[in-house]
Amino acid sequence: MSSNLILSLPSDLNMSIAEADRVAFFQLVYRGFERAMESAGSVDRFYTIGCYTLRLRFAGAGLMPQLAPALAHLEVEPTTNPDLTVCLWDNASTQTKLPLLIQSFVELIQIHWTDYLGPRKEVKAYDGDRIRTNFHIGPNILSVLDLQQNLACYWIDDARNIPYWEKGSPLQTILNWWTTDRQHQYVHAGAVGTPAGGVLLAGKGGSGKSSTALACIASNLVYASDDYCLVTTDPQPYVYSLYNTAKLKGQADLDRFPNLAPLVDNVDRVGLEKAMLFLHQHHPDKIARGFPIKAVLIPQVTGKPDTHISPATAGAALRALAPSTIFQLSGSGQTAFGMMSSLVKQVPCYVLELGTDMVQIPIAIEHLLSQL
Repeated sequence: MSSNLILSLPSDLNMSIAEADRVAFFQLVYRGFERAMESAGSVDRFYTIGCYTLRLRFAGAGLMPQLAPALAHLEVEPTTNPDLTVCLWDNASTQTKLPLLIQSFVELIQIHWTDYLGPRKEVKAYDGDRIRTNFHIGPNILSVLDLQQNLACYWIDDARNIPYWEKGSPLQTILNWWTTDRQHQYVHAGAVGTPAGGVLLAGKGGSGKSSTALACIASNLVYASDDYCLVTTDPQPYVYSLYNTAKLKGQADLDRFPNLAPLVDNVDRVGLEKAMLFLHQHHPDKIARGFPIKAVLIPQVTGKPDTHISPATAGAALRALAPSTIFQLSGSGQTAFGMMSSLVKQVPCYVLELGTDMVQIPIAIEHLLSQL
């Protein structure tokens, strides 16, 4: 690949990039991973994501403790034929550098990001049907996926600079790209229930999804998600857990869940970050890998003591579920909207009017499930 292909982009953003050029770009990024692996060695970890096996191939020791805990409840034995392999590394811990052309490209993006990046941080010139490319400005994380090879690369300069929300919900962009092509949709939602079936909790940030999910930890219900999960409608509505990360916002949430407060992982940074804990480390019996979806609930904070559930329309559920999913997740669009629209039409939908008496919340959900 010539240097002109990459370095001329700021003045020629509308140039037509052939798919072969995007493949060459991916191969050069992957060469950076090979270089890191040659320097620092590699460790593989395997996980079940929905119906698929994910292999994370870490070069060096920098990123594994940062990203693996959120997925620990999904870890499985190694297999020779994973469905998706993600290669992860950072320059600092592997004592390597990206290939010169890619490093120059990354530096140019940081300077000219308004020209290079689309509305969801996609790198416009190198984001196509086969090769997907995203650069998360700020933490400066480069994610690239080859959908034909089922191979992805995830790079950051220094693993110590991974933001807390990336530790809690790692690889969002890559997993969203890849699962969408397989009739599974990455959604911004919580999920609690029983092995026989549960509810999807739909709503924007601050609507009460996390509080509802965490209120169920001390109940008969099991936890699949409080923020992000994977759903499918084929052959039936079903939710799969992605992360075992629980998030608490501010001192009020810590006071509301005194049983969870001592388990917070980032206690030294609470106030600057959401409090975060990995439930699998403390309550592995309360984590479910998935269950059938029996209903969609729309949490609403009322400030009143008691919790009530009332019927809602599919349209209201879709408005609670779709906008935050599509806004937050790179690559989500018409396919995602269609999947979510189909889901809310297949199961009953309700408003969950959240009371301040936290004990009532799981009781109300259990009662609803027993009737469904």
